[in-house]
Amino acid sequence: MKDYQKMADHSFDEAGRLKQYPSKHPVRMIVLQRIADQFEAGKDYTEKEVNQMIQERIVFSDPALIRRELIDYAFLHRERDCSRYWKNEKGC
Repeated sequence: MKDYQKMADHSFDEAGRLKQYPSKHPVRMIVLQRIADQFEAGKDYTEKEVNQMIQERIVFSDPALIRRELIDYAFLHRERDCSRYWKNEKGC
């Protein structure tokens, strides 16, 4: 587990932004959790707000990839019509 933590640490630049989306699944989960931790539990977000928050935390220009992964792995939840996003109050 420590190796995965180190690999995740190396995925971020000195400003704390994700440099590259990791290929190893355990490292991806750590990276996604760190990004999800930036969202406030119980607060509603628009898709635009989610994209903006993600874009501020990544160096590459594909916030949709990270947004989809956050949803697919249930770090965040959304309405079917994408009108509302939220982080579960009990955590992910």
